Formats: sequence, C-alpha cells, structure tokens
Amino acid sequence: MIYDVIIIGAGINGCCSAYTLAQAGLRIALIDQDGIAAGGSGAAGAFISPKISKAGELKEIMGEAHAEALHFYTTNFPQFTLVKPLLHIANSPQEGEKVESFKHETHIKHSSIPHKIQILLSDEAINTPSIYFDIGAVVDAQGVCGAMVEGIDFYPIKVEKLIHSNGMWQIGDLNAKHLVLAIGAYPKLLPIDYVGLRGIWGHRIDIETSTHIPCILHHHVSISPTTKEGIVAIGATHDVHYSPFSGEPYDREQGRAQLIEKASKTLKLNNINIINDYTGLRSGSNDYLPMLGSLVDAEATLQKYPHLKHGERVDPSEYTYYPNLTMINGSGGYGFVLAPYLAKRLGEWLAAGKELNPTLSPSRFFPRWAKRQS
Repeated sequence: MIYDVIIIGAGINGCCSAYTLAQAGLRIALIDQDGIAAGGSGAAGAFISPKISKAGELKEIMGEAHAEALHFYTTNFPQFTLVKPLLHIANSPQEGEKVESFKHETHIKHSSIPHKIQILLSDEAINTPSIYFDIGAVVDAQGVCGAMVEGIDFYPIKVEKLIHSNGMWQIGDLNAKHLVLAIGAYPKLLPIDYVGLRGIWGHRIDIETSTHIPCILHHHVSISPTTKEGIVAIGATHDVHYSPFSGEPYDREQGRAQLIEKASKTLKLNNINIINDYTGLRSGSNDYLPMLGSLVDAEATLQKYPHLKHGERVDPSEYTYYPNLTMINGSGGYGFVLAPYLAKRLGEWLAAGKELNPTLSPSRFFPRWAKRQS
C-alpha cells in the first residue's frame, strides 16, 4: 500500500496530525501497536487551558496554541468538548507570582470568582493567588482522538525498524514518501539519543460525587466536570519517578489515594465513587518547548563535522537529516492544547512547503549532545 504520509503513534499528536493532513488531501496511514489514544493521551485530563507563564518564546507559542485549540475543538468536535469557566489556583508561592503577573498581562478574558464557586473552596484555595477565566474547556480524550481518525487507515502494528529505500519509508507492506514520528516517550526507533525528552507518568480517575462542580479547577490536581453526565475527572498526577519500562507494576490504589488527597486541598468532594482510572506515559521536552521538525542523522553529521565534538558551531542547515522524516513531540501536560497548533504547521510544511519554526526543531538539542561525544 502506498500513502503520502505514514504516522507512527496514535496519541493526540498523531491523531490530530492525521486529521489535519487528511483534511489537506493527503493519504494517511496511522500506526500504533496499542490502539487509538491507548497511552498517555488516553490518560490525560485533556484540558484546553492557557499556560500560566512569564514572558518568553514558550508564552507566545502557548498563547497562540490555546486560542487555536479552543476554536479547533469547539468547531470541529463540539460533541466531545465541554466549555466551562476555568479557575486556576497557584500551587506554590513561585507559581503565585506567575499568576499575578499573568493576570496583569494576559488578553484572555478573566473576572472575579463567583460566590457559588467561592463557597466550595477550601481556605487554602480561597486564600491563594488565582485567576478565573470566563471560558475554558475539557475534551473527551479518547472520544475526540477516535473521531479525528474516523475514515483514516489504521494499522495496529508494533514497529521495530524503520527502512528508507528508493525515496520511500517502508513499514511492512506500507510505503510513503513522508514519515511522521509521534511516539512520545516510547522507544525512539532511530539512534537519536540527542533528543531531549523526559517521560512523565500520568494518572487520571473518573468519579461520581454528590458535589456539584460548576467549573474546571486547576490547583494541586485538576478537577473537572466532563462531557459524560454526572462524571467528574480528577487528574493527572505526574509521577516522574515511575517508569513503565522498569518492570515494576504501578500501584493504582496509591495513585487513586493521592489524587483524592490532593483534590481535597481544593474543595470537599462528597460521596465519592471511583468509576474508572486511566494511566499512561507522556513526554515533555527538557527545555519545556514542544518539538516539531526534522531529525538529525547524528552519525552522518558527526562524520561530516567531527569538530562538533569539540564545540565547533555548525549552522543547523548544514546538518545531515533523515529524509522526509518529521518528529512531533514533547508537549508534556499540554498535549491537547498544542496538538492542533503543531498539526496545523505540520500540514503547512508537508502540503504547502511552508518552513517550520526553527525554535521548535529537535535539532536544537544536537550540539550539546555532540560535544559530549568527544
């Protein structure tokens, strides 16, 4: 079978990329060994929330991405999108400073916390710096990913080797000129150890409670109504110490207890009944910026420029790159916010030849890694 693009990884980045590229008229094959949104994306809270941060490249990107994501989900997938006000409460003094700064600088509409919400909050929550956005959203993670790839050819294949021959990427009987890697923190399939990724284990629970939750709350954990009537989501705990590759089982009971305990610091949840829980591995970049761009062939580039090992600067345009291969990765806990933004620019790159933002290129990690190879 011949396609225009093969995408490996059916989390939110892979699914959103498949949807966007298919809308641009490209023929897409989507591959994932475990299924649609079966990993970290399926376990995500899937909140469409702004990132509270100070000035810089990340703030600019996240501002654009947040606006684009709200429009993308509410326009294309309203049945999987719940629009609600969003209350973001600082979880530390350091974040409190960011919240106060953000309130004075942001153009996103925000207002005072309504009384009906104030009376629900704990003393800690009500006395901590916060910002109340008039509009926020949460999406059904698995539902929206499934809807995005409806009609797109999906293959439940475990990819162990990538082959590029005669200008085509080959995976079994599948062939395509372009290959997109959207595999998160899972094994990288290529010798690209320079890519600065960190795995973040996430846990979310869905509960029933007699406490009415009128808005989305972000504090020590996120607490939110969902698109499923009567169901509240709590998550997602970020456990940087647990790795699914360690061979040790994850303690779900302990994870549930931690989520409930952290939620209780924000408000009291009465008559809790845990319906389900979701776990998975997310990937964040070491510098907190997402990644979108070509991948450096490290061995070929070091052969061409051996003095990179001694810190010599080489313009990234001179590196040797894997042909027609793009990585989309490193979104951390903001995958559902960043995915439409990254997928749109991936589509403009593959369908129209518009250059990608070099700031997001995975090659930004290469020089420092190369210097350590001496």
